[in-house]
Amino acid sequence: MLKHKKWLAGLLSVVMLFGLTACGGSKETPAETPAETPAETPAESELTDWEKSSGIYNTDETDEELYQQALEEGATVTLYSISSRCGKVADAFMAKYPGLECVPFDISTNELLEKVTREYESGVKSADVVHIKDQDGSMYKEYVANKIFYNYKPADIFEHIDPALTATATPMYIELTQLFYNTEAYPDGSPITNIWQLTEPQWKGKITMQNPLDNLSWGSWITGFCVGEEPDKLAAAYEELYGEKLVLSDGCENAGFEFLKRLYDNQPIFCSSSDECAEAVGTPGQSDPPVGFSASSKLRKAEENGWKLSPVNLYPNTGIPAVNTLYVVEGCEHPAAAKLLIRFMMGGIDGDTSGYKPFNTLGGWPVRDDIEPAEGSIPYSEINVAHFDAEEIYYEYNTVRDFWQKLG
Repeated sequence: MLKHKKWLAGLLSVVMLFGLTACGGSKETPAETPAETPAETPAESELTDWEKSSGIYNTDETDEELYQQALEEGATVTLYSISSRCGKVADAFMAKYPGLECVPFDISTNELLEKVTREYESGVKSADVVHIKDQDGSMYKEYVANKIFYNYKPADIFEHIDPALTATATPMYIELTQLFYNTEAYPDGSPITNIWQLTEPQWKGKITMQNPLDNLSWGSWITGFCVGEEPDKLAAAYEELYGEKLVLSDGCENAGFEFLKRLYDNQPIFCSSSDECAEAVGTPGQSDPPVGFSASSKLRKAEENGWKLSPVNLYPNTGIPAVNTLYVVEGCEHPAAAKLLIRFMMGGIDGDTSGYKPFNTLGGWPVRDDIEPAEGSIPYSEINVAHFDAEEIYYEYNTVRDFWQKLG
C-alpha cells in the first residue's frame, strides 16, 4: 500500500504499488506514523500560496462568481474520470457555461492514478478535477492527507448530503455490490434473504463473485464485513436465523471473518468481471441457476441483455458502498473552473441537474436528498448497507485480504 509520510516522497513508487494492489498484490502494513488527517480549514498562516490563490477552502462561492472567475483564469478545465460518461458531462457543462472548455479523459482507475501522479511529480499541471472511487480509504489517507488531492465542499450542496458521506470525501453518487437472483427461476422472490444462508450446503458451488485477491474493490468489500459494527450485526443475524449463538472457528477473530470462512468453504465460483457474474445468474432458461454478487450498475444491462436479474436486499446488509468521489488536484491552473465543474457534476443548486444526469441511472443512487434516483430504483434509504469508514478499511484491508488468501 502506498504510504506518503513526507512531501511527495516516493510518488512514482506509489503508482507501481497501487497497480500491484489493484491486481491482487498485498498492501504494505501501515507505518507507525501515518500521514496526518488534514484539518478542515487550516489557519490563514498555514495556507500554501496555491491554497490562498485558489480559495480551495472557500465553500460559499456561487455558480455565477465561479463562472466569472473561470472565464478570467483561462476558460478551460480538464477532467480525469473513471467513467465513459464524462464526455456527456463535458458537453453539458460547455452548453451551460459558454466560453468555458471542458476537456474530459476517460481512464481506468490504475491508469488515472499513474497519469495524475507522474504529472504531479513532474510539475505538469494537466488535471484540474479527478473523478474516482475511494473504496479502500487510500484516496483520503494518501492523496488528500498529503495534499495532492483536495476535497472541495460547497456548503449549499453539502446541506443536502448525509454528513457520514462527506466526512472524508466529496461524494457524487453511490454504487453497491449486491446479491442477485434469477427472477425466472424464482418468480416468488429471492431464495436467500439472510446473508448466512449463502453458507448453507444447498448453495455450495452455486454462488458467483469476483475473487477479492484479484480486485481492489472486492478486497475492500470483504474487509467491510470484519470492521466496525458489522461483526456484531452478523452475529445477531446468525442467531436470529438459526436460534443459537454463532461459534467462531479457530483463527476467526469475529463474525465477519467467520462469515468469510464459511462463504469460501462453500466454494464460490470466481468470475473475471461483474458482467460475467450477472450473466451467469440472469441468463434465462436455467432450471437451477446460481445466485451471485455483482456491481449494482449491472441492472442497467439487464434489459438490453435479456437477463432475468433482480437484487436482494440482504440482511443484515449487502456490505460497504462504493462511493464515486470528486477531487481538485493541488496546484491546478484552473481552480475556479474546477470548483464550478464539481458543483455541476454534483447536480448544481439551481434545479438544473444536467451535469449529474449521465450518472443518475439504475444501479446508482444520488447522494443528495433533493435529487430523485432513476426510475425503478429502490430508495437507497431502504437498502441494508454497511457503514464505510475510510480509516478502518484502510488499516484492516491487508489483514482481511491475507485471511482470505490463507483460506485457499
